[in-house]
Amino acid sequence: MLYNDMKIAWRNLIKNKFHTSINLGGLIIGFTIGISILLVIYGQFKFDKFHVKGDRLFQAYQVFNKPGGEEVANIFGFAQAPAYKAQVSGIAAATRFSDAGNKVEYKGRSLTIPVMLADEDFFSMFSFSILKGNKYNPLKNLTDVVISEDAAKKIFGNEDPIGKSIKTSVGDKLQDLIVSAVVKDVQFSSIKFDVLTRIENRSNYASQTADWGNRSQYVYIELKEGISSRQAELQLKAVDNKYVPEWTSDLIKKGAKPDKYGDVFATRLLPLADAHFSNLVNGHRAINSTQIITLLTIGLLIIFIACFNFVNINLANAFTRSKEIGIRKYLGAAKWKLFVQLWTESFVVCSISFLFSLLLVNIFLHSVNGMDTLRIQLTEVYWQPAFLLLAFALLLFVSLAAGGYPALVMINFNAVKTLKGVTGLKRRSTLRSSLIVVQFAIACIMISCTFIIYRQYQYLQQADLGINKDYIISVPLHDPFNGRELTGKLKMRLSSNPHIISVSGSNINIGRGSDHRTSKSTTGFTYNEREIKANVVSVTYDYLNTLGLKTIDGRDFDKSFGTDTTNGVLVSESLAKQFNDKNLVGKTVGADSTSAGWHIIGIFPDFHLYTMEEALEPMALTLSNQSSIDYCFIKTTSGNLLGNMEAVKKEMAVLEPGQDFNGTFVNENINNWYQEEKSMSILFSIAAVVAIVLSCTGLLAMVLLVIRQRVKEIGVRKVLGASVGSISFLIAKEFLLLILISMLVAIPVSWFVMNKWLADFPYRINIAPWMFMLVSLAAFVLAIATIGVNTVRAALQNPVKNLRTE
Repeated sequence: MLYNDMKIAWRNLIKNKFHTSINLGGLIIGFTIGISILLVIYGQFKFDKFHVKGDRLFQAYQVFNKPGGEEVANIFGFAQAPAYKAQVSGIAAATRFSDAGNKVEYKGRSLTIPVMLADEDFFSMFSFSILKGNKYNPLKNLTDVVISEDAAKKIFGNEDPIGKSIKTSVGDKLQDLIVSAVVKDVQFSSIKFDVLTRIENRSNYASQTADWGNRSQYVYIELKEGISSRQAELQLKAVDNKYVPEWTSDLIKKGAKPDKYGDVFATRLLPLADAHFSNLVNGHRAINSTQIITLLTIGLLIIFIACFNFVNINLANAFTRSKEIGIRKYLGAAKWKLFVQLWTESFVVCSISFLFSLLLVNIFLHSVNGMDTLRIQLTEVYWQPAFLLLAFALLLFVSLAAGGYPALVMINFNAVKTLKGVTGLKRRSTLRSSLIVVQFAIACIMISCTFIIYRQYQYLQQADLGINKDYIISVPLHDPFNGRELTGKLKMRLSSNPHIISVSGSNINIGRGSDHRTSKSTTGFTYNEREIKANVVSVTYDYLNTLGLKTIDGRDFDKSFGTDTTNGVLVSESLAKQFNDKNLVGKTVGADSTSAGWHIIGIFPDFHLYTMEEALEPMALTLSNQSSIDYCFIKTTSGNLLGNMEAVKKEMAVLEPGQDFNGTFVNENINNWYQEEKSMSILFSIAAVVAIVLSCTGLLAMVLLVIRQRVKEIGVRKVLGASVGSISFLIAKEFLLLILISMLVAIPVSWFVMNKWLADFPYRINIAPWMFMLVSLAAFVLAIATIGVNTVRAALQNPVKNLRTE
């Protein structure tokens, strides 16, 4: 029986090649996009699920309920994690986690590999798989260093790394460490490292052990069994009040209001399972629930449109198969048998589309260039039984949803009427009309979203950062500990080049360069009972000049002032306002018994050192010799940009022999900041094109359905003298009305969705009515083109041929 059903289904599909091709094409597109998005989302939910103690692991963060609103910080001082572990009875283990540079040396070779720092508890808390070496406590000794599989291949090649000595960056110096273990590369982890050693190795650790204010580490905590996060937070509050009571009292003095827990300042715990979807994770921009929902919605909408087309086209085919169904029913075929036969045809089409889609997704996974991590992640998920089961469930859902309704409609045809050519399908159907409205509304929403996302991406890309970013070359230095010396030498070597305007350096890049690294160091203190908070950036001479800036009060760093290298500081305009002091230049602030404080020598205009997706933050520039210089900036003239880059590359080859040159233009780096918006724009563009193509295909099916129903009416009207134009308009007007309704539905939905999305950006475009009018006009023109061709063709048919059977 099944064999016969399959054979009949195959014959019917071959007989209706046109409709079968449309169905196959639509479903292949729908399944491919649906499976791809399922793949990405499934992978996102796998993050951090491999830790055995996952339900007891948390990332700490702090909440400051200031008068102007809540402020959240996820970085801590050196002293906090040890104090929490020692004095909170509910904590079983704790570790700090911070950046230590990106340099590793072995046998005279220097490699750029990120180095991270942690406490001894790290591997007892997290379940990273140790392939070789000390599997129980690989960070037991201060000289221990743990490396990933990938780092082991880069550093040692085919050598056994265990017990080998390497030099790694640990702040502003290199230190000899011994490889104690190699861990398996983990794809789905929000905590990532290639080289990991003890945090006590950091060069400035001894001077910072009691510091709570100079924050630069992330803190992870493991709670004891039976202890809730809220219980631990209450204990953390007691420790905070013991060591930094002024943080709370200062906020209260300024009028801060307590939150629902009665706190104006508190340390909170975020479950590690939620870290990947929080912006608190390791300082990286995390994927949030809105992005997940957006991806899932796009996938489902594309699948729904493909299903709607399938329904419409099968209903259109009901006219050509009405007599076949009537004969089957007249000969005694049961309804369930007819349903199985008709659904089998749908299942065959869906299965073929599904298999093609699996093949296309697999080809995509093996052809992703330059995105090895993504390819490895997705390939790992692709062959998991749970994911394949989800994909198969998608197949069953689509085949039942898309094939079930037309099958039910057709098996309920009256046998006698169908043999007379009457199917019982109404010329106007609420369901079919609704499908058209929904399809085009979805397409219009996607086109509108694409347009607005693209304009926001352009706005961010072209926004004024407050600096002259044109023609500046950014060069990551392989030896940041000698960065000041290297920058000075490069400046001397390029001084005779007429195309070089200035050379400077900093420990923070502008934009996202070839090394993809960024960092942020925040400090704070009290001045005249006012809380002062700023990002501290270490620079060399001529930094402001290289960025096209001048001081608005005071002076720039000057070699003739020796104190500039000890405690001289330049502050941004917004930071100066925090002091509320008109005569700030020349004063020394923040000084205590252990610190020389800041001697403010000048004030410079605010500029965006970080992405425009973050609000502008106060900044302080320092020449401190204790900080590394990781990047060199070279301001060039506008002519011969490639030649200027080659000149810098040539000199860097002399200063850092044997090292790769990774120089980029700052403009390129800034564009790299907004890769997510660019990716979203591309994703929505593809989805919008697919949606409008599938919607037009569905509209085509509906037009064909109506023309078949009204073919004799068209013939009569032509015989009675109706023009081609009037007949075409008569058929098209109900479809055009549906398209207008879909636009009226799409505009407010698009406005609401994009308004919510843009709300996350501190700097954003304004949504204007003309944007929606332009999108609606484009969709309307496409709909008219789809409808017009077929209605005119129907109106031009010979009426004698259409009326022959009357």
